[in-house]
Amino acid sequence: MYSQEKIAIALKLYHQCGSVTKTVQTLGYPTKKALYAWIHDEGKPKKERKILELINTKTHPRNSPVEVKMDALHRCFKLGESIKSVSEDIGYTRSSIYAWRKKYLQKDAVALMNDKSIQSETLEEGSVASNAKVEELKAQMLNTQLEIDILKETINVLKKAPGIDQTALKNREKAVIVDALKNKYSLPLLLGKLDLPKSCYYYQENILSKS
Repeated sequence: MYSQEKIAIALKLYHQCGSVTKTVQTLGYPTKKALYAWIHDEGKPKKERKILELINTKTHPRNSPVEVKMDALHRCFKLGESIKSVSEDIGYTRSSIYAWRKKYLQKDAVALMNDKSIQSETLEEGSVASNAKVEELKAQMLNTQLEIDILKETINVLKKAPGIDQTALKNREKAVIVDALKNKYSLPLLLGKLDLPKSCYYYQENILSKS
């Protein structure tokens, strides 16, 4: 990375001698490619840096939804977008994106979810309320992990964008997702979550087996 002073010196010398090669040879920096880029960008107004609005509102919660996290990871680590630009676009820090990726690679659904209905409560161990709460939490955890896994398969297997409406998937695509996850979840649970009738699933299975 060169300072603005060094860039200015290189551009001044280039305009004096009119040669990219001579400028680089005289100064010993930068590469020809870099100098061409500086010449191209010379005089252009610089983009104003977008200030991150680290606020906690309904449209921009401090703890972002899992869909936002997965979309950011897809853009940065699948599509190759700059983490800096994605960070500025979504309004969350770069360190947050790296933290989300770490949790994603660890397959930690709890860390990626933000279900505020899951709160610690003081309940007497063994009570009916306690047991009911535990079962409720387990069900929420299972549902959240299932949603994350379906989203992963939608991105990795079907190559769809994270923001896609899963109800808009074709039955064949839903069947592919079911096949990818049926060793982890029960078939009725997957079919119900994807709104795919059993008859349609077996029909698609028959077609896929012949392809």
